[in-house]
Amino acid sequence: MRKYNLLSVFVLCAVFAQAQITLSSPSIDFGDVLTTEEKEIAVDVTNENTYPVKVDQTKLYSDDFSCRVTNTEIGVGATSKIRVTFKPRHNIAYNSELIVVLDDGAEYRIDIQGDGRYEDAYYSSTFNKSYQDLKDELKTILARNYRNLGYTNARDNMYGDIDNQNGNVTCVYTGRVSTFSTRSGANSNNMNCEHTWPQSFGSSSEPQRADIHHLFPTDGGTNSRRGNNPFGLVTNPSWTGGGSKLGSGLFEPRDEHKGAAARAMLYFAIRYQNYNNFINSQEDILKQWHVTFQPTAWDIQRNEKIFGYQKNRNPFVDHPEFIERMNKIGSNDPRPVIRNLEISQKQISYNYVTPSTNRTIYLVNNGNIEIPEISNVTSKNGNIIIKSVDATALPGDVSALLITFKSLPDGTYDDEITIDTDVQTGDVFKIPVTFTIGQASVDDLIKKPLIAIYRAHNQTIHIDNLPKNVYDIEIWNSNGQMILNDISLTLNDIPFNNPNSGIYFVLVKTKAGAVASKVLVY
Repeated sequence: MRKYNLLSVFVLCAVFAQAQITLSSPSIDFGDVLTTEEKEIAVDVTNENTYPVKVDQTKLYSDDFSCRVTNTEIGVGATSKIRVTFKPRHNIAYNSELIVVLDDGAEYRIDIQGDGRYEDAYYSSTFNKSYQDLKDELKTILARNYRNLGYTNARDNMYGDIDNQNGNVTCVYTGRVSTFSTRSGANSNNMNCEHTWPQSFGSSSEPQRADIHHLFPTDGGTNSRRGNNPFGLVTNPSWTGGGSKLGSGLFEPRDEHKGAAARAMLYFAIRYQNYNNFINSQEDILKQWHVTFQPTAWDIQRNEKIFGYQKNRNPFVDHPEFIERMNKIGSNDPRPVIRNLEISQKQISYNYVTPSTNRTIYLVNNGNIEIPEISNVTSKNGNIIIKSVDATALPGDVSALLITFKSLPDGTYDDEITIDTDVQTGDVFKIPVTFTIGQASVDDLIKKPLIAIYRAHNQTIHIDNLPKNVYDIEIWNSNGQMILNDISLTLNDIPFNNPNSGIYFVLVKTKAGAVASKVLVY
């Protein structure tokens, strides 16, 4: 029978005071990644301390990056991995930050970069363009190699192929289905060619009139009712048909066509121009419909067929996310100034520190312009010493604020760091900071009577005088691996059924620090 004996029952001091980890790389560069794919790169995190540490949180500043930590609890000398995944949505250059925060408040930074690329070469020249630059480039692309079919041929192809399903043609506004495949068949079935951008507002001349990207088969009566009315939400309709509505000078398509109608209007304004400012009053609702009613399989197939005839595409069908890189469709769209400086931790609690302890606080520039002046950094009570601060931060980069602590009697102190920036006039960041000066001792952590940890029975580790402020209990092996995590803190007896002989550490975490006891099992 295997026997167990206690070699050590006294407490070993193990506090997360000067927690230091090393990263295998301070940066990640994903290179080119297609928007249809994702790529993962791992960074090793090694615990250089004589006690376990914990990764409390990871902060990313772009939704196109994600990360996970393989083991947030890192034993002595052990290595965990932070796995960062890049799944770009746009064909742009990404520059972001990953801030790793330990449970003692210490911060570490990993710079992250990567280029999103579209698989289709048709839009390759739009890489990293936004706002008016993107609109201008799309206009160039849509006009390049464009083939004007003429209005007659455009309708023939629309009725006979593009919008014909097994001999049937459907009115996009009412859902009425008729069987025909020619212009004469359309006339005999009272079907018209709807110009989503009305002819009376700029689409009466070619190539606009014959551009199938904004032409759809429509019931003749419904086409007349729509007329040249702008699109919008109709709350008190004077007419309804198949889900579409007319009222108060607005026409609202049925839900099945809202997205396609919106993308046809957006396409037309980019491809040609905003004739008579027709899109202005509709732009917001069209963008909303475009986002809410994403391209269907039918929309995608229609876009492909039109490309076969006209040799150009609707970019909002291929890449609905293009709209996120534009602010204004109907007018000039200059690049906006976005100033956005974010603090990695809005409130900081440092565990035991000494006057020689250095801590870094990162300010992340999540905007699109350089922050040229980060200055006048002070501590409210003077208990925190400002050692240095990076005066500028480029977009996607950081300003590092390095602090240390005043030589004070052992105890817990509150302070507040104030940072003036030029993000906005009078914009000031205030960061509340709590810290404890001194080296943790048994008395500091648990007071008396002393905590005692020992192997009581074959299946149990017993703890006497468990502190009231315990929030976690763990057991680690000598290889730096956590093998048990017990949060049922009402019990003094921890189930422990491990047949392997060796040295184990019982780690009791309190709000003030951590206490460990070494137990030898044989």
